[in-house]
Amino acid sequence: MASTSGSTKVKTVRQAAIPASKRGQKRKTRIVEAATTLFLENGYSETSVNTIVDHSGGSKATFYSYFPSKDMLFRAVVDGIVSNRSEPKLQPSEDIRTALATYCEHRMRIVFSRQHQALLRLIIAERKRFPDIADMYFQRGPQRSHDLLVEYMQELKQRGRLDIENAAESAEFFIGMLLHQWYIGQLFLRSGPPSTEAMRERADHVVGRFLEAFRKHN
Repeated sequence: MASTSGSTKVKTVRQAAIPASKRGQKRKTRIVEAATTLFLENGYSETSVNTIVDHSGGSKATFYSYFPSKDMLFRAVVDGIVSNRSEPKLQPSEDIRTALATYCEHRMRIVFSRQHQALLRLIIAERKRFPDIADMYFQRGPQRSHDLLVEYMQELKQRGRLDIENAAESAEFFIGMLLHQWYIGQLFLRSGPPSTEAMRERADHVVGRFLEAFRKHN
């Protein structure tokens, strides 16, 4: 009787190489920096490995020694941009108006920056090809910022400083007032980023209206 045996093929995913020297690290950094500029300006499909090599220097052999594929480099670019962003600390013990205004201005500086606008258009354009990158961006960007605001508002509610029923809904309402209309205009009309003064005025207005409605007065 003939015997049969099943075999399982294990798909291995190659990882970006970690340079062993400072010189190698500098070369890898130049590749990522060149790719960041090119991807954001021209898109993923319109940026070839040859073009990246031309802008970063070195050779294709050097490129592939660090990044086995353009896909992997694209992931490194998005990861690098998202990882370099920080969130303001929201301390429930501090003045609410000051804390929320600081949060607003920080959020607007990121959202309305030219780099972020270009990154968002790029991720949307490549959503079907790279769903994992879109998910990573959302979880580590907008979702993380939203979660921090929810935690802050929940703490203020528990301390009796905000008169809200649901912290998550209140955070969504707050962010919607702050960003929605400007965000649509920036994303689709490609208008220039608002000035620092305009962002400060909008932050003060939104925070003021929010606290008028939900601040608890003892």
